[in-house]
Parts: sequence; structure tokens; C-alpha cells
Amino acid sequence: MEEIRLQKYLAEAGVASRRKCEELITNGYIKINGVTAKLGDKVRQGKDEVSYNRKDCKK
Repeated sequence: MEEIRLQKYLAEAGVASRRKCEELITNGYIKINGVTAKLGDKVRQGKDEVSYNRKDCKK
């Protein structure tokens, strides 16, 4: 399974631009598998559950 940067994953899912996604991550709005994400985290597509404001983000 390939890992990609969280902000790239969110941008491709249509949440916001990559730069805006970095702000969302920094401000604690993004969770990976129920845990608040940090800038620099990576996501395994198809394995990890990513959420923004309690809504799933899927590509």
C-alpha cells in the first residue's frame, strides 16, 4: 500500500487546497483513524480512515 502525504490526500479528496489543508491539520480539524493528525503524517490509501469535522474524506 502506497503512503501519501495527508495534505495531498485531502486536496485530492476535494476538501481544500493543499495549503489550506495544512492549516486544517495544524489547527486539529483532521483525524486519521480517530486520532488527531499532525502535519507530516502520511495516509495509506484504502487502509486509513481520514475525517474532517466528523465526516469521512474519501478519494
